[in-house]
Amino acid sequence: MCTIAHRATALPFAAADMTALPIRSGTVSGILCWYAVIHLNRAQRAAAYREFARVLRPAGHALLAFHTSDNDTRPGQATHLTEWWDSPVDLTFRFLDPVAETAALAQAGLTLTARLDRAPHPEHEHPSQRTYLLVRRLT
Repeated sequence: MCTIAHRATALPFAAADMTALPIRSGTVSGILCWYAVIHLNRAQRAAAYREFARVLRPAGHALLAFHTSDNDTRPGQATHLTEWWDSPVDLTFRFLDPVAETAALAQAGLTLTARLDRAPHPEHEHPSQRTYLLVRRLT
């Protein structure tokens, strides 16, 4: 994914463990975290949010997206898959509560700038509700 992104721009991209980013503190202007924190438990998400705050420059932004619910799963619950697209997997998808995640991000030093909640695009996406949070490091 980073290789494909790098083809379109000279900006640097990296794939890494969100809970231990290999980046110097205060050096990143922005973070895009698209549907990745849904695979982390609460403690791991808190560690990832602390890392986001650590590597962001003052006034830097992070944009996060996550599923919040679907017909079978409420916010705070999880779904575990052992098979996906005819392949064996060991995946846990957590459906997150936007209020709880906003509080966890604030605890890490990131303040909410904007929130968008939306329904899925029925022809193209899993039928889940989604939330997008734009947060900012203040200092």
